[in-house]
Amino acid sequence: MKKTVVVVGYGDRGSVYADYAAKYPDELEITAVVDPDLYRLKLAKEKFGLKDDQLLTDFNELLKRGRIADGAIVATMDQLHYEQAKALLAQNYHLLLEKPVVNNAAELEELRDIAVGRDRIMMVGHVLRYTPFYGSIKQDILDGKLGQIMHIETSELVGVCHSSCSYIRGKWKSEEECGSGMLLAKCCHDIDLICWLNNVTKPTEVVSYGSRDFITPENAPEGSSERCYNGCPHLDTCRFSAKSLYVDNDLFPIYSYPNIKKPHAEITTEEKLTALKTNDPMGVCAYKTGSDLVDHQGVMMKFSNGSTAFHSMISAVPRPGRKIHIIGTEGEIEGFFETNRYTYRKFDFKTSLYTEEYVDVLEKIEKGVNHGGGDIGLIRDFVKRLRGDKPSIAATDISDSVNGHECVYAAEDSRKKGGVRKLDF
Repeated sequence: MKKTVVVVGYGDRGSVYADYAAKYPDELEITAVVDPDLYRLKLAKEKFGLKDDQLLTDFNELLKRGRIADGAIVATMDQLHYEQAKALLAQNYHLLLEKPVVNNAAELEELRDIAVGRDRIMMVGHVLRYTPFYGSIKQDILDGKLGQIMHIETSELVGVCHSSCSYIRGKWKSEEECGSGMLLAKCCHDIDLICWLNNVTKPTEVVSYGSRDFITPENAPEGSSERCYNGCPHLDTCRFSAKSLYVDNDLFPIYSYPNIKKPHAEITTEEKLTALKTNDPMGVCAYKTGSDLVDHQGVMMKFSNGSTAFHSMISAVPRPGRKIHIIGTEGEIEGFFETNRYTYRKFDFKTSLYTEEYVDVLEKIEKGVNHGGGDIGLIRDFVKRLRGDKPSIAATDISDSVNGHECVYAAEDSRKKGGVRKLDF
Protein backbone atom coordinates (compact mmCIF):
# COMPACT_ATOMS: atom_id res chain seq x y z
CA MET A 1 0.00 0.00 0.00
CA LYS A 2 1.67 3.20 -1.20
CA LYS A 3 1.90 6.09 1.28
CA THR A 4 2.47 9.77 0.54
CA VAL A 5 4.63 12.48 2.11
CA VAL A 6 5.48 16.13 1.68
CA VAL A 7 9.11 17.16 2.08
CA VAL A 8 9.86 20.37 3.95
CA GLY A 9 13.48 21.22 3.33
CA TYR A 10 15.09 19.47 0.35
CA GLY A 11 18.68 19.92 1.49
CA ASP A 12 21.35 17.42 2.49
CA ARG A 13 19.11 15.39 4.81
CA GLY A 14 15.72 15.92 3.22
CA SER A 15 16.94 14.75 -0.17
CA VAL A 16 18.43 11.59 1.38
CA TYR A 17 15.16 10.61 3.06
CA ALA A 18 13.05 11.55 0.03
CA ASP A 19 15.22 9.38 -2.19
CA TYR A 20 13.34 6.37 -0.83
CA ALA A 21 10.42 7.40 -3.06
CA ALA A 22 12.66 7.17 -6.12
CA LYS A 23 14.03 3.77 -5.12
CA TYR A 24 10.69 2.32 -4.03
CA PRO A 25 7.96 4.23 -5.90
CA ASP A 26 5.43 1.49 -5.12
CA GLU A 27 5.85 2.24 -1.39
CA LEU A 28 6.24 6.01 -1.17
CA GLU A 29 5.22 9.02 -3.25
CA ILE A 30 6.25 12.67 -2.87
CA THR A 31 3.26 15.00 -3.24
CA ALA A 32 5.03 18.32 -2.62
CA VAL A 33 8.46 19.74 -1.82
CA VAL A 34 9.03 23.00 0.05
CA ASP A 35 12.38 24.80 -0.13
CA PRO A 36 13.28 28.48 -0.60
CA ASP A 37 16.20 27.49 -2.85
CA LEU A 38 15.02 27.28 -6.46
CA TYR A 39 17.99 25.13 -7.37
CA ARG A 40 17.00 22.53 -4.77
CA LEU A 41 13.42 22.56 -6.09
CA LYS A 42 14.76 22.00 -9.60
CA LEU A 43 16.63 18.91 -8.39
CA ALA A 44 13.49 17.58 -6.68
CA LYS A 45 11.41 18.17 -9.81
CA GLU A 46 13.85 16.20 -11.93
CA LYS A 47 14.23 13.42 -9.38
CA PHE A 48 10.54 12.72 -8.78
CA GLY A 49 8.89 14.04 -11.93
CA LEU A 50 6.96 16.67 -9.98
CA LYS A 51 4.74 19.34 -11.49
CA ASP A 52 5.35 23.03 -10.88
CA ASP A 53 2.41 23.32 -8.50
CA GLN A 54 4.06 20.66 -6.32
CA LEU A 55 7.14 22.83 -5.82
CA LEU A 56 6.80 25.52 -3.14
CA THR A 57 9.20 28.15 -1.84
CA ASP A 58 6.99 29.18 1.10
CA PHE A 59 6.01 26.83 3.93
CA ASN A 60 2.79 28.78 4.50
CA GLU A 61 1.68 27.93 0.98
CA LEU A 62 1.82 24.27 1.95
CA LEU A 63 -0.29 24.91 5.03
CA LYS A 64 -2.95 26.67 2.96
CA ARG A 65 -3.54 23.42 1.05
CA GLY A 66 -4.44 21.49 4.18
CA ARG A 67 -3.33 17.89 4.63
CA ILE A 68 -2.26 16.64 1.20
CA ALA A 69 -0.25 13.58 2.29
CA ASP A 70 -0.08 10.93 4.97
CA GLY A 71 3.12 12.25 6.44
CA ALA A 72 5.72 15.01 6.30
CA ILE A 73 9.49 14.88 6.29
CA VAL A 74 10.79 18.00 8.05
CA ALA A 75 14.48 18.50 7.34
CA THR A 76 14.95 22.25 7.64
CA MET A 77 17.44 24.05 9.85
CA ASP A 78 17.15 23.46 13.60
CA GLN A 79 15.60 26.80 14.52
CA LEU A 80 12.63 26.23 12.16
CA HIS A 81 11.55 22.82 13.48
CA TYR A 82 9.25 23.92 16.28
CA GLU A 83 6.88 26.15 14.30
CA GLN A 84 6.82 23.86 11.28
CA ALA A 85 6.28 20.64 13.24
CA LYS A 86 3.58 22.23 15.36
CA ALA A 87 1.72 23.49 12.30
CA LEU A 88 1.93 20.14 10.52
CA LEU A 89 0.77 18.22 13.58
CA ALA A 90 -2.21 20.57 13.77
CA GLN A 91 -3.12 19.38 10.27
CA ASN A 92 -2.75 15.75 11.39
CA TYR A 93 0.40 14.91 9.47
CA HIS A 94 2.57 12.10 10.78
CA LEU A 95 6.12 13.42 11.08
CA LEU A 96 9.66 12.33 10.36
CA LEU A 97 11.57 15.16 11.97
CA GLU A 98 15.27 15.64 11.45
CA LYS A 99 17.33 15.83 14.63
CA PRO A 100 17.57 17.79 16.80
CA VAL A 101 13.84 18.16 17.30
CA VAL A 102 14.17 21.58 18.96
CA ASN A 103 16.73 23.28 21.18
CA ASN A 104 14.79 23.52 24.44
CA ALA A 105 12.77 21.28 26.74
CA ALA A 106 9.55 23.32 26.75
CA GLU A 107 9.05 23.15 22.97
CA LEU A 108 10.15 19.52 22.85
CA GLU A 109 7.62 18.46 25.47
CA GLU A 110 4.90 20.51 23.79
CA LEU A 111 5.46 18.78 20.44
CA ARG A 112 5.55 15.40 22.17
CA ASP A 113 2.26 16.10 23.92
CA ILE A 114 0.61 17.29 20.69
CA ALA A 115 1.77 14.19 18.81
CA VAL A 116 0.56 11.87 21.59
CA GLY A 117 -2.72 13.75 21.97
CA ARG A 118 -3.46 13.57 18.26
CA ASP A 119 -2.22 10.00 17.98
CA ARG A 120 0.36 11.07 15.41
CA ILE A 121 3.66 9.38 14.65
CA MET A 122 6.63 11.65 15.37
CA MET A 123 9.86 9.91 14.49
CA VAL A 124 13.21 11.63 15.02
CA GLY A 125 16.10 11.41 12.56
CA HIS A 126 18.36 9.48 14.90
CA VAL A 127 19.67 7.38 12.03
CA LEU A 128 22.31 5.53 14.07
CA ARG A 129 19.60 3.55 15.85
CA TYR A 130 18.63 2.12 12.47
CA THR A 131 22.07 0.85 11.48
CA PRO A 132 22.88 -2.87 11.52
CA PHE A 133 25.80 -2.06 13.86
CA TYR A 134 23.82 -0.50 16.71
CA GLY A 135 20.75 -2.59 15.94
CA SER A 136 22.74 -5.78 16.45
CA ILE A 137 24.14 -4.46 19.74
CA LYS A 138 20.63 -3.60 20.89
CA GLN A 139 19.42 -7.10 20.03
CA ASP A 140 22.27 -8.60 22.05
CA ILE A 141 21.16 -6.51 25.02
CA LEU A 142 17.54 -7.56 24.57
CA ASP A 143 18.67 -11.19 24.37
CA GLY A 144 20.31 -10.83 27.77
CA LYS A 145 23.87 -11.40 26.58
CA LEU A 146 25.19 -8.55 28.73
CA GLY A 147 22.98 -9.09 31.77
CA GLN A 148 22.19 -5.73 33.34
CA ILE A 149 24.06 -2.77 31.92
CA MET A 150 26.43 -1.19 34.44
CA HIS A 151 28.23 1.38 32.30
CA ILE A 152 28.30 2.72 28.74
CA GLU A 153 31.15 4.71 27.20
CA THR A 154 30.79 6.39 23.81
CA SER A 155 33.07 8.73 21.87
CA GLU A 156 32.30 10.96 18.90
CA LEU A 157 35.60 11.74 17.20
CA VAL A 158 34.82 14.38 14.59
CA GLY A 159 37.34 14.43 11.75
CA VAL A 160 39.10 17.51 10.45
CA CYS A 161 37.00 17.84 7.31
CA HIS A 162 33.62 17.16 8.93
CA SER A 163 34.45 19.58 11.74
CA SER A 164 35.41 22.18 9.17
CA CYS A 165 32.47 21.71 6.79
CA SER A 166 29.74 21.64 9.40
CA TYR A 167 30.76 23.08 12.76
CA ILE A 168 33.63 25.49 12.06
CA ARG A 169 32.85 26.92 8.63
CA GLY A 170 29.45 25.39 7.96
CA LYS A 171 25.84 26.26 8.69
CA TRP A 172 25.96 24.74 12.20
CA LYS A 173 29.00 26.79 13.26
CA SER A 174 27.10 29.13 15.57
CA GLU A 175 24.73 28.33 18.42
CA GLU A 176 23.57 31.93 18.31
CA GLU A 177 22.54 31.59 14.65
CA CYS A 178 21.02 28.09 14.46
CA GLY A 179 20.08 27.57 18.11
CA SER A 180 22.08 24.37 18.60
CA GLY A 181 25.35 23.82 20.38
CA MET A 182 27.79 21.10 19.36
CA LEU A 183 26.29 18.50 21.67
CA LEU A 184 22.80 19.04 20.26
CA ALA A 185 23.82 19.44 16.63
CA LYS A 186 26.24 16.51 16.48
CA CYS A 187 26.09 14.35 19.58
CA CYS A 188 22.35 14.13 20.24
CA HIS A 189 22.79 10.93 18.19
CA ASP A 190 25.17 9.54 20.77
CA ILE A 191 23.22 10.60 23.85
CA ASP A 192 20.09 9.14 22.23
CA LEU A 193 21.94 5.86 21.66
CA ILE A 194 22.96 5.71 25.32
CA CYS A 195 19.38 6.28 26.49
CA TRP A 196 17.93 3.87 23.92
CA LEU A 197 20.39 1.06 24.60
CA ASN A 198 19.72 1.47 28.32
CA ASN A 199 15.98 2.24 28.13
CA VAL A 200 15.00 -0.23 30.84
CA THR A 201 15.83 2.73 33.07
CA LYS A 202 15.84 6.52 32.85
CA PRO A 203 18.59 9.13 33.27
CA THR A 204 18.38 11.06 36.52
CA GLU A 205 21.56 13.18 36.70
CA VAL A 206 23.86 14.83 34.16
CA VAL A 207 27.09 16.84 34.44
CA SER A 208 29.25 18.17 31.62
CA TYR A 209 32.52 19.98 30.97
CA GLY A 210 33.80 21.42 27.73
CA SER A 211 34.75 24.59 25.88
CA ARG A 212 36.37 26.04 22.80
CA ASP A 213 40.07 26.18 23.61
CA PHE A 214 41.98 25.09 20.53
CA ILE A 215 40.34 26.21 17.28
CA THR A 216 40.40 29.91 18.18
CA PRO A 217 41.76 33.12 16.62
CA GLU A 218 44.53 33.16 19.22
CA ASN A 219 45.76 29.77 18.01
CA ALA A 220 45.74 30.60 14.30
CA PRO A 221 49.09 29.96 12.61
CA GLU A 222 51.29 33.03 12.75
CA GLY A 223 50.76 35.33 9.80
CA SER A 224 47.62 33.54 8.58
CA SER A 225 45.21 35.50 6.39
CA GLU A 226 41.43 35.80 6.68
CA ARG A 227 41.01 33.39 3.75
CA CYS A 228 43.16 30.42 2.82
CA TYR A 229 43.55 31.55 -0.78
CA ASN A 230 44.25 35.21 0.00
CA GLY A 231 47.99 34.85 0.39
CA CYS A 232 48.07 32.66 3.50
CA PRO A 233 51.60 31.28 3.97
CA HIS A 234 50.13 28.10 5.49
CA LEU A 235 48.04 27.09 2.48
CA ASP A 236 50.07 23.90 1.98
CA THR A 237 50.66 23.01 5.63
CA CYS A 238 47.56 23.86 7.71
CA ARG A 239 45.28 20.92 8.55
CA PHE A 240 42.26 23.14 7.76
CA SER A 241 43.61 24.35 4.42
CA ALA A 242 40.79 24.81 1.91
CA LYS A 243 43.25 23.72 -0.77
CA SER A 244 43.84 20.34 0.84
CA LEU A 245 40.25 19.70 1.96
CA TYR A 246 38.16 21.04 -0.91
CA VAL A 247 40.41 21.23 -3.98
CA ASP A 248 43.17 18.61 -3.81
CA ASN A 249 41.11 15.94 -2.00
CA ASP A 250 37.56 17.17 -2.67
CA LEU A 251 36.21 15.91 0.65
CA PHE A 252 32.61 16.14 1.90
CA PRO A 253 31.20 17.35 -1.44
CA ILE A 254 27.64 17.57 -0.07
CA TYR A 255 28.72 20.44 2.20
CA SER A 256 31.43 22.17 0.20
CA TYR A 257 30.75 25.06 -2.20
CA PRO A 258 27.21 25.82 -0.92
CA ASN A 259 27.03 29.03 -2.95
CA ILE A 260 27.60 27.34 -6.31
CA LYS A 261 24.19 26.18 -7.49
CA LYS A 262 25.07 23.24 -9.70
CA PRO A 263 25.82 19.53 -9.26
CA HIS A 264 29.14 19.05 -7.49
CA ALA A 265 30.57 16.92 -10.31
CA GLU A 266 30.04 19.81 -12.73
CA ILE A 267 31.87 22.44 -10.67
CA THR A 268 35.16 23.35 -12.35
CA THR A 269 38.44 23.94 -10.54
CA GLU A 270 38.30 27.57 -11.62
CA GLU A 271 34.85 27.97 -10.07
CA LYS A 272 36.06 26.35 -6.86
CA LEU A 273 39.04 28.66 -6.57
CA THR A 274 36.96 31.76 -7.31
CA ALA A 275 34.44 30.76 -4.63
CA LEU A 276 37.09 30.01 -2.02
CA LYS A 277 38.78 33.35 -2.69
CA THR A 278 35.58 35.38 -2.51
CA ASN A 279 32.24 34.43 -0.94
CA ASP A 280 32.41 30.74 -0.05
CA PRO A 281 32.37 30.10 3.73
CA MET A 282 34.66 27.10 3.21
CA GLY A 283 37.43 29.49 2.17
CA VAL A 284 37.52 31.41 5.47
CA CYS A 285 40.38 30.64 7.87
CA ALA A 286 39.05 27.95 10.22
CA TYR A 287 40.47 29.78 13.23
CA LYS A 288 38.68 33.03 12.30
CA THR A 289 35.16 31.99 11.30
CA GLY A 290 33.53 33.21 14.51
CA SER A 291 32.29 29.73 15.38
CA ASP A 292 31.14 29.58 18.99
CA LEU A 293 30.77 25.80 19.39
CA VAL A 294 32.92 23.80 21.78
CA ASP A 295 35.81 21.85 20.28
CA HIS A 296 35.86 19.26 23.09
CA GLN A 297 33.30 18.14 25.65
CA GLY A 298 32.56 15.34 28.09
CA VAL A 299 29.18 14.29 29.53
CA MET A 300 28.58 12.01 32.54
CA MET A 301 25.14 10.49 33.15
CA LYS A 302 23.56 8.57 36.00
CA PHE A 303 20.44 6.38 35.66
CA SER A 304 17.71 5.50 38.14
CA ASN A 305 18.91 1.89 38.46
CA GLY A 306 22.44 2.99 39.36
CA SER A 307 24.03 2.47 35.94
CA THR A 308 26.23 5.20 34.49
CA ALA A 309 27.42 6.47 31.10
CA PHE A 310 30.07 8.77 29.71
CA HIS A 311 30.22 10.45 26.33
CA SER A 312 33.10 12.46 24.89
CA MET A 313 33.28 14.65 21.78
CA ILE A 314 36.53 15.90 20.28
CA SER A 315 36.72 17.98 17.11
CA ALA A 316 39.27 17.88 14.30
CA VAL A 317 40.87 14.53 15.12
CA PRO A 318 43.03 12.62 12.59
CA ARG A 319 40.92 9.44 12.66
CA PRO A 320 37.18 10.16 12.81
CA GLY A 321 34.58 7.73 14.08
CA ARG A 322 32.40 6.55 16.92
CA LYS A 323 33.55 4.22 19.69
CA ILE A 324 31.32 2.29 22.07
CA HIS A 325 32.04 0.13 25.11
CA ILE A 326 29.18 -1.36 27.13
CA ILE A 327 29.90 -3.30 30.31
CA GLY A 328 27.19 -5.46 31.84
CA THR A 329 26.93 -7.91 34.70
CA GLU A 330 27.27 -10.89 32.32
CA GLY A 331 29.41 -9.58 29.48
CA GLU A 332 30.69 -6.61 27.53
CA ILE A 333 30.61 -5.19 24.00
CA GLU A 334 33.28 -3.01 22.45
CA GLY A 335 33.35 -1.68 18.91
CA PHE A 336 34.19 1.04 16.39
CA PHE A 337 31.19 2.01 14.28
CA GLU A 338 33.09 2.76 11.08
CA THR A 339 34.46 -0.80 10.93
CA ASN A 340 30.94 -2.30 11.20
CA ARG A 341 32.39 -4.81 13.62
CA TYR A 342 32.27 -5.24 17.38
CA THR A 343 33.52 -7.69 19.98
CA TYR A 344 31.39 -9.50 22.55
CA ARG A 345 33.23 -10.79 25.63
CA LYS A 346 32.15 -12.84 28.60
CA PHE A 347 33.87 -14.30 31.62
CA ASP A 348 35.45 -17.75 31.11
CA PHE A 349 35.30 -19.89 34.25
CA LYS A 350 37.79 -22.37 32.83
CA THR A 351 40.61 -19.85 32.49
CA SER A 352 39.32 -17.11 34.81
CA LEU A 353 39.85 -14.76 31.87
CA TYR A 354 37.38 -14.27 29.02
CA THR A 355 36.21 -15.52 25.65
CA GLU A 356 35.62 -13.31 22.63
CA GLU A 357 33.10 -13.41 19.81
CA TYR A 358 33.47 -11.09 16.81
CA VAL A 359 30.31 -9.76 15.19
CA ASP A 360 30.56 -8.35 11.65
CA VAL A 361 27.48 -6.59 10.23
CA LEU A 362 28.99 -5.27 6.98
CA GLU A 363 27.03 -7.67 4.77
CA LYS A 364 23.77 -6.39 6.27
CA ILE A 365 24.34 -2.87 4.93
CA GLU A 366 22.73 -2.05 1.60
CA LYS A 367 25.16 -0.77 -1.01
CA GLY A 368 25.16 2.94 -1.74
CA VAL A 369 23.53 4.05 1.52
CA ASN A 370 24.98 6.41 4.11
CA HIS A 371 25.40 6.41 7.88
CA GLY A 372 26.14 2.69 7.96
CA GLY A 373 22.71 1.87 6.55
CA GLY A 374 20.90 4.11 9.03
CA ASP A 375 19.45 6.57 6.52
CA ILE A 376 17.45 4.01 4.60
CA GLY A 377 16.63 2.09 7.77
CA LEU A 378 15.01 5.17 9.27
CA ILE A 379 12.85 6.11 6.29
CA ARG A 380 11.89 2.46 5.74
CA ASP A 381 10.64 2.24 9.33
CA PHE A 382 8.72 5.50 8.86
CA VAL A 383 6.96 4.06 5.82
CA LYS A 384 6.22 0.85 7.73
CA ARG A 385 4.65 2.82 10.54
CA LEU A 386 2.56 4.84 8.09
CA ARG A 387 1.31 1.55 6.67
CA GLY A 388 0.61 0.08 10.09
CA ASP A 389 3.31 -2.56 9.68
CA LYS A 390 5.66 -3.61 12.47
CA PRO A 391 8.88 -1.53 12.39
CA SER A 392 12.32 -2.52 13.65
CA ILE A 393 13.41 -2.44 17.31
CA ALA A 394 14.87 1.04 16.62
CA ALA A 395 11.46 2.68 16.20
CA THR A 396 10.27 3.46 19.71
CA ASP A 397 7.66 5.79 21.13
CA ILE A 398 8.47 9.51 20.86
CA SER A 399 8.84 9.66 24.64
CA ASP A 400 11.91 7.43 24.31
CA SER A 401 13.52 9.99 21.99
CA VAL A 402 12.73 12.78 24.43
CA ASN A 403 15.07 11.31 27.06
CA GLY A 404 18.23 11.88 25.04
CA HIS A 405 17.29 15.45 24.14
CA GLU A 406 16.52 16.27 27.77
CA CYS A 407 19.97 14.97 28.76
CA VAL A 408 21.58 17.21 26.13
CA TYR A 409 19.75 20.28 27.41
CA ALA A 410 20.80 19.46 30.97
CA ALA A 411 24.39 18.81 29.90
CA GLU A 412 24.65 22.13 28.10
CA ASP A 413 23.24 23.97 31.10
CA SER A 414 25.75 22.18 33.31
CA ARG A 415 28.62 23.02 30.98
CA LYS A 416 27.76 26.69 30.82
CA LYS A 417 26.84 27.29 34.46
CA GLY A 418 28.56 24.44 36.31
CA GLY A 419 27.20 21.76 38.62
CA VAL A 420 25.13 18.58 38.36
CA ARG A 421 21.67 18.74 36.80
CA LYS A 422 18.93 16.49 38.13
CA LEU A 423 16.31 15.24 35.66
CA ASP A 424 12.65 14.68 36.39
CA PHE A 425 10.52 13.83 33.33
